[in-house]
Amino acid sequence: MPNKLPRPEAKPLIPASRVLVAVTNDIARELRYAREYGLGAEIQIFGLPKTFASDHTALLERVSREVEQLKGVIGCHGPFIDTIHYSTDPEIREVCRVRYLQAFDVAEALGANYVLFHSQYNPIIKVPIYPKIYHEESLKFWPEIIEEAEHRKISIYIENMFDSSPDPMRKLADSLDSPRFQLCLDVAHATIHSNLSIAQWIEAYGPHLSHVHVNDCNGELDDHLGLGQGKLDLQSAFAALKKTKLPLTYALETGKHTPASLKYLGISRTGR
Repeated sequence: MPNKLPRPEAKPLIPASRVLVAVTNDIARELRYAREYGLGAEIQIFGLPKTFASDHTALLERVSREVEQLKGVIGCHGPFIDTIHYSTDPEIREVCRVRYLQAFDVAEALGANYVLFHSQYNPIIKVPIYPKIYHEESLKFWPEIIEEAEHRKISIYIENMFDSSPDPMRKLADSLDSPRFQLCLDVAHATIHSNLSIAQWIEAYGPHLSHVHVNDCNGELDDHLGLGQGKLDLQSAFAALKKTKLPLTYALETGKHTPASLKYLGISRTGR
């Protein structure tokens, strides 16, 4: 059965200062939510090819002006469609390199604390050597991007997408060993594509966990429902995340359901 929306609590499940609104579809509406509730914003629109691969100068200037009015943390979602950064084809890798470096230009213009990329690990590939290729080729690719992150003082967060296990991401973060290269847990993705519990994902990420994507779903599709509108055990997830005692940030990927999701979290329009 779907989770029932609780009444707003005196103490929010997550401090408002750590909550961001994902800005993906309706820019004006989603930025308004962030402004009215005193939250930050994760700008995701520049991760889409239809925006990023075209002249987005005017849009970036407009969004940059609007995020200046926000009180919370600002983040940026980088390109993720077809960016197979660990490809052994040098031309594909070069496209990924250029796109990822361009994402830092966008993040810097927005005043973002981080830029987020997907792991791009494909668990459907059942070839024994694939995990080794993914790891070794990723180790060749990421140092230049991390150097750019260090230069611009912007962190990199790697998000699970189709990953059935957190292990390749944890292994990569351990090997790169950079405070600028951290991990993002998408709770719905982990539930849909993995047989592991959220607590197991959190444990596997360990100290590399820095950011969380939160929305609800019905368990099969990435529905991006409001919190409490689907079948995810969000109460257990939030309890496990709280136990880490890490200063995590949370992006609400709930679109028009964001006000209901903030009510679920116990966050009022005043941002308290």
